[in-house]
Amino acid sequence: MKFQVDELIAAFLAQELDEDSTEELLQWVNASAANKLYFRQKLDAWSVAIGEKESHLYDKNKAFQRFRKRLLHAKQPGRQARGGAVLRYLSHHKVAAYAAMVLMLAGIGGFFYMKGLPGLGIMDVNKNLYVQISVAPGETKKMLLPDSTVVWLNAGSTFKYPENFSGSTREVYLNGEGYFEVRKDAGHPFIVTTAKGNIVVTGTTFNVSAYAGKPRFVTALLEGHVCVNTQGGKSQDLVPMQKAELINEALVVSAVTDTDIYKWKDGLIAFDNVPITEVLERLENSFGKKITIRQLNDPDLLLTGKFRVSDGLEYALEVLGHSYGLRYTKNSSDNGYDILN
Repeated sequence: MKFQVDELIAAFLAQELDEDSTEELLQWVNASAANKLYFRQKLDAWSVAIGEKESHLYDKNKAFQRFRKRLLHAKQPGRQARGGAVLRYLSHHKVAAYAAMVLMLAGIGGFFYMKGLPGLGIMDVNKNLYVQISVAPGETKKMLLPDSTVVWLNAGSTFKYPENFSGSTREVYLNGEGYFEVRKDAGHPFIVTTAKGNIVVTGTTFNVSAYAGKPRFVTALLEGHVCVNTQGGKSQDLVPMQKAELINEALVVSAVTDTDIYKWKDGLIAFDNVPITEVLERLENSFGKKITIRQLNDPDLLLTGKFRVSDGLEYALEVLGHSYGLRYTKNSSDNGYDILN
């Protein structure tokens, strides 16, 4: 199927896709978040490949005229679509979607105008085009940014970045947890902005956890150099294998002793001397299931262990039960789990 989709995308970029195939491509793009991301990455690769010097090859007026012809042709009474069914008039929603796809080819100077493509997550902020990615509970996502930086996003995260980095910095916005492999560019610092502070880097590998609705703000540096800044004006430089955590308005620096906890991007849930309440919160987020604590005999209990997401939530709860005496029951009302001791 991917091969066929790649052919459709290639024909679309060459402005050679007929309206039936355009509809087929549009339906595939909107079928899932993964498809939307794949389509956007193909567009990114195409934009880099042709470069601004070749933008004259893409004629805005010519593209729009082709679109109009196809639209008028589709509206002709009695026209037969593939399979023999009569093609109905295109809805306003579909017209907007087709128009948006044509406008994406309009001029490489502004790159892609995607506001009319439903659900793709493109927004206009201060006249700059931004891509916004939301990760559902129980899922993770990997993406390639326009500067070739690689980002993994953990469950429940929201991430926003510009369609193209411009100016003196490369700024992105995170609500959640992200693992970054930033492409080195000393002249254009990479900045991760969160509700609790920001992290400034030039090229490095690090993990940051900063969910807006939770108190934790932790940055762990694995390679390179970062500077962590809080909203309260605190600042801290880190060297490899150090982490900074915001505790009582102060950045507390400690050593990274276990890198397995950052392998969530590989489907591993690891914790070392972590409070049981935090472990249950991680399990809830990683599996996308509600975990309600009805009672805990020792809420300060520290846990150490590892689970594969592929093993499932009930397996993790069973292990915690055998190892720490944790009792649970399934809640039929919300398909979640209640912790009973």
